[in-house]
Amino acid sequence: MSWLVAGYLARNGRAAPGWIEIEEETIVAAQVGSPPRPPDERFDGLIAPGLVDLQVNGAAGHEVTGGHSALDAIDAVQLAHGVTGYLAAVVSAGEASADAAVAAIAERAADPASPVAGIHLEGPFLSPEHAGMHPLASLRRPSDGVPNCYDSPAVRLATLAPELPGALELIARLRRRGIAVALGHSGATADQARAAIRAGATMITHVFNAMGPLRHREPGLAGVALVDERVSVGVIADGHHVDPVVLEIVRRAAGRRTVLVSDASPAADAAPGRYQFGGVAIVRDPDGVVHTTSGRLAGSSLTLDAAVRGWATLTRATLPQAIRAASEAPARVLGLQSGLRSGRRADLVLVDRDGFVQRVMRRGRWLTSG
Repeated sequence: MSWLVAGYLARNGRAAPGWIEIEEETIVAAQVGSPPRPPDERFDGLIAPGLVDLQVNGAAGHEVTGGHSALDAIDAVQLAHGVTGYLAAVVSAGEASADAAVAAIAERAADPASPVAGIHLEGPFLSPEHAGMHPLASLRRPSDGVPNCYDSPAVRLATLAPELPGALELIARLRRRGIAVALGHSGATADQARAAIRAGATMITHVFNAMGPLRHREPGLAGVALVDERVSVGVIADGHHVDPVVLEIVRRAAGRRTVLVSDASPAADAAPGRYQFGGVAIVRDPDGVVHTTSGRLAGSSLTLDAAVRGWATLTRATLPQAIRAASEAPARVLGLQSGLRSGRRADLVLVDRDGFVQRVMRRGRWLTSG
């Protein structure tokens, strides 16, 4: 038995009146225009693909490395905010701790009931000068050897600094295994960034944050990110990590290459206060800024639907363009299918005209009632 809903279809950065038909877990039809029969439901808003977040460190007071009960809580937060697939981001840690965390998350990623689509290893191959909140003692160079956790089949994305010894060889090795590579936490020159892209890197992790500055005679990694058509550009659109003026520069330069990420910390969808993140004490202020006790930014308090609204209000992006940057664009980085197309999995989110989530469908089943 199929279910048909009519509304505005958000596809490929545009919105148009249309309809979508679901049968079991699959979209069997999605077209612009009048539906072929009276719809089972008519929604006065956008029917959009489920959101995909490539960088979730935690939520609701929990870290993704906190075991199954923590992942249960984080899964619930993500699904409630329209995220039907996310990468659990494991930050730099000791090898034994990272191995244990990756093994537990890999078990969750194998469960079709969970929105965990895999693991994002953010470290330990990061520049000490641009480590952010990552503990310096946990950082290492690829030439020193690769931790066992990198061998997990659940790893879908790795962030590294391309200027480190052995980085280019590691990028090529990861790409041969089908793992996407992002460049970040880096002081790379433009030449080093371009060499890493030639080696197979396809994304930039939270552009402008934890990286060298863009200078007019040394554009660095940020400058290459803005102009190199071979890479997707991750950005945190909360107005705290990147000034709105610079967000608009990113939008104009990167355009359809833009990928919204939350970089959600345990303080996401949580009350102001203190939390633990990667062995570091962090604080969520009443205004939503998350920082270490020494004042360094430490992830965000965002959920990805809030990043969508931020992109659509802090820049000149339209809401459909913002939705694409948080759904189809990140899925493309991982080689996942996304979008409102016949034959695709029925992962949907219904949002109102201001971008607030009303209902969420995953694998053809409604999870929220709005």
